[in-house]
Amino acid sequence: MALSLSSCDDFLTVESDTGVTSLNYWKNASDLDAANYGLYATFRYNIANNSSVVYRDRGLPFDVLGIWTNPSNNDLSRGWTQTHGCINWNNEYKIVNEANLILDNIDRADLTGEQYNFFRGQALGLRAYVYFYMLQNWGDLPLIVHAEDVGMKARTPWQEVAERCIVDLREAISLLPVADELKDIEGNPITSKQAVSSGTCHAILAHLFAWKAALNKEPDLLKLAILECDSVIADQSYALANTIHEVCASVIPGNSREGILECDFKDTQYDVKGWGAYMAGFCQWWPIVPLTTPSTARRGLLISNSTVYKMFPDPDDQRRNEYFYKLDSMAKVSTVTTKGNAYVQKYQQIIIHESGSQKGQIKSYKANEIIIRLADIILLRAECKARTGDYAGARIDLNRIRNRAGVKDYAGTDADLQDEIQDEREREFFCEGISMRYFDCVRNGTYRERLRGKFKTLTEQDVKDGALFIPVGKMAFFNNTLMLQTPYWKANGYAY
Repeated sequence: MALSLSSCDDFLTVESDTGVTSLNYWKNASDLDAANYGLYATFRYNIANNSSVVYRDRGLPFDVLGIWTNPSNNDLSRGWTQTHGCINWNNEYKIVNEANLILDNIDRADLTGEQYNFFRGQALGLRAYVYFYMLQNWGDLPLIVHAEDVGMKARTPWQEVAERCIVDLREAISLLPVADELKDIEGNPITSKQAVSSGTCHAILAHLFAWKAALNKEPDLLKLAILECDSVIADQSYALANTIHEVCASVIPGNSREGILECDFKDTQYDVKGWGAYMAGFCQWWPIVPLTTPSTARRGLLISNSTVYKMFPDPDDQRRNEYFYKLDSMAKVSTVTTKGNAYVQKYQQIIIHESGSQKGQIKSYKANEIIIRLADIILLRAECKARTGDYAGARIDLNRIRNRAGVKDYAGTDADLQDEIQDEREREFFCEGISMRYFDCVRNGTYRERLRGKFKTLTEQDVKDGALFIPVGKMAFFNNTLMLQTPYWKANGYAY
């Protein structure tokens, strides 16, 4: 049951989906359990099953980008209208609203201490993640922490939103156990990596500190980011898969020991994620998709063999032949067949239609949306260590991920180490996560070197004016005279 009560003003347009009211709800653990279920259903639907989140990515490494071409050039007004879903934050605020309802009403329920801590921790942790994702995209945004906080809203500086996330995540850490000790209200172990644990919150905090350290020029926060990474890496709930084959076979399907935060999908009527909603749905065809051949016309995202070889230069790198189908041999096949492009296969397990007019066709992937996994945190720690001058420590973390892929230790200079860590992140998380490469480029300040089009000529004033964020959609200005547009985008197609 989703409890999306109408408790936000028109500028958010959060609609009521149920007839549940605060007068007859919030009595016991079952009520909170239903609300928590609704929170996560809303999270899955509005984040991992929302095409706007996929289309919002401006950092994809493909050669042919299709619908992503203009966004990847930061030429947004050529593809995104003033009411386009990619610049509308309504879906994210629906999740915030669900979390706020729980946090506002939890004290009314008759709960044990353990139940109270669990439900409050879930709402705090998930709300913090969503706000962090939002500030990465929009920068300043309205900070709403109570469901009944209605009326016109101005944008809160993103730094203040980040500080609220830090406070909430630290509280959630104090409330929640590690992932291996999470239990539901009946005392059963929770194995889904969708549920927030203390480790999840440490991981989000690590990314948040690293982001704020870079964008707000607070290098001291890198030390805090490292400490949060330390907490995650020391957590026995998590472990790296042994091989890249296991990454594709076990980690990508979901709820593995390597997973930290995921959107957990099931093959049920109301919870299946259609294959076309996955990033893989835009770049994987033969041999994964049934009823296709090597010659089947591929649409969407294409990556050339030459780009793959440049990205994965080591011939011993297992990701070459796990993420791509027989890279070397297919590269020798006539370009009449291949068009010179590699065959992506990172998402290898599929669900097919068993009956009806689509029988035999692909229905979905057996895959969660992997938002954070342990390899991510290990490489983030390497990045932060390199930035603080701990090159030896950074090399150890970097080599741990390289070695897992069959690649020898990094033998380059300390001066090139930071770039190599970012290269490794691009290799490891190819076609995975939510805007991972773009956020990496922003955090590392490498957007001019690694991104395309207008990103390459951005001035420092452009960046200060918000060019790396996305514009605020027109819907946020309805009945809200306090709303202001990001200066760069007000001058580049989004003045209302």
